[in-house]
Amino acid sequence: MIYCDTSFLLPLYVARDVFHQAASAQAAQLVDGIPYTLLGELELINGLRRLLAGKIITPAEYDRAFRQIDEDVRDGILRHASLHQGEHFQKARELSKKFTPALQARSLDILHVAAALLLEARHFYSFDAKQRLLAEQAKLTLNKLPLA
Repeated sequence: MIYCDTSFLLPLYVARDVFHQAASAQAAQLVDGIPYTLLGELELINGLRRLLAGKIITPAEYDRAFRQIDEDVRDGILRHASLHQGEHFQKARELSKKFTPALQARSLDILHVAAALLLEARHFYSFDAKQRLLAEQAKLTLNKLPLA
């Protein structure tokens, strides 16, 4: 299984994002659906809303992105994945204790890596260099992707 954080998911739905082509090319090679956790959903939707509010995308692009997300959920490209909140936060606390002193890991990065580990993902897709470092330290296999 491949876990995709929001820095990978958002460019899939925003054509003008600098990572759109790289994300699309990688996603086209995926065989299984992408786990779509509540955390991923919140961040993706909030990211789109922020882009609209900042006038980085147009209302038409915003609407198109939401239609595509809905279609991808229906088609199983985005696959709802449930995590038990207590287990998720326990794993995040463990990662924080182990890695934050050296890496200065951010909370949302820790939560994404914890989700990937709990979902037993083999690979971690992210364009965020700091998050990739945390994922690598947590023994997740990274893709060759350009970094933010």
